[in-house]
Amino acid sequence: MRILFLFIGEPHQIFHALPIAAEMAAAGTDVEVAVASAGHLPVVERVMAAYPGFSPRIRLLGQRGISHWLRARAIIRHPRLPILFGALRFLRQFDAIVVPERTTTAIRHFLPRRTRLIFTPHGAGDRAIMLDPRDRHFDFVLVAGEKSEQRLLDAGTIRPGHYALNGYVKLDLMTRLDKTRARLFDNDRPTVLYAPHFHRGLSSWDRFGRDIIDWFAAQDRYNLVVAPHIRLFAEASDGDRAAIKTLAIPGKIMIDLDSDRLFDMSYTSGSDLYLGDVSSQVYEFLATPRPCLFLNAHDAQWVGDPDYLFWTLGDVIDDVADLPNALDQAAARHSRYIDAQRERLAESIGGDPAGAAQRGAEAIARFLAKDAAQDKSGG
Repeated sequence: MRILFLFIGEPHQIFHALPIAAEMAAAGTDVEVAVASAGHLPVVERVMAAYPGFSPRIRLLGQRGISHWLRARAIIRHPRLPILFGALRFLRQFDAIVVPERTTTAIRHFLPRRTRLIFTPHGAGDRAIMLDPRDRHFDFVLVAGEKSEQRLLDAGTIRPGHYALNGYVKLDLMTRLDKTRARLFDNDRPTVLYAPHFHRGLSSWDRFGRDIIDWFAAQDRYNLVVAPHIRLFAEASDGDRAAIKTLAIPGKIMIDLDSDRLFDMSYTSGSDLYLGDVSSQVYEFLATPRPCLFLNAHDAQWVGDPDYLFWTLGDVIDDVADLPNALDQAAARHSRYIDAQRERLAESIGGDPAGAAQRGAEAIARFLAKDAAQDKSGG
């Protein structure tokens, strides 16, 4: 049986699925890897280094044709559909294809009937984006925790026998990487992580971002890390990115708009307080419960809305003028939220993330073995 782990989206998605391939390989399964660009390879190599002995065959896709043309002219950084259709002959060789994104379902009917599509999500947030009808096109789905399981079952996008709970793979991997991390700042000030989402209709960046940086620049009690979702500035010009980066202050304000540290948990692991809006990164930060503040930049009526469940895990701010007092009170008020943080984390990622990759590998192997047996028996 040939099994492919396919990565056609942003490189950060690799952390959510490739550890499963490493665990499958450790159990004796032959797995292969395909990525959309050479830019993915450093992330692949980091995962390989975390799993000694893991050295899969790696195929680089999209190096010619329309996908290469689009990328070379900076029209689309990761032209997913052209890559998929350009690689169909290669993809049709596999009995199972594991992906951390949904675009691959577009080629469902261009693959042999024997080829199983398997989905491992690359986040554990609360927003309804998790309820995607394309999930019905997967033969098997890995689900991080009970919260997602119930919402997906209610939506009819997963079905019994075709999914498994396994926990949050990225956090499982990060325990291996955390051992070598350096401190973010060489001082004793608390460090605040500001992590705005990329979606302009939900993000706090346009309304609050510059004001937040200006406030931190004028004080001397906190460090600030500005680490947005990597897609927020993905299409920005070099000049626009450079203008934001000039606001950094060495030893006090760190601004990262495009490095791998945005998704390798350098900042969520190394900060003391989370300041954000709707990013599921909050659950990665809460792997160790700490104070959180949330920015309501769009006057959302969030109370009781399951898409904003994580806003029950810290104070919510509607105006940047309230930020100084909220920061000063956050540590003392954390006791109000710590139990809820632990409960929401357990619902979202299944509690202790240790072993999530192995559980995912075992679940996929069981499904494929059962599926092959049913095919053989004509069931």
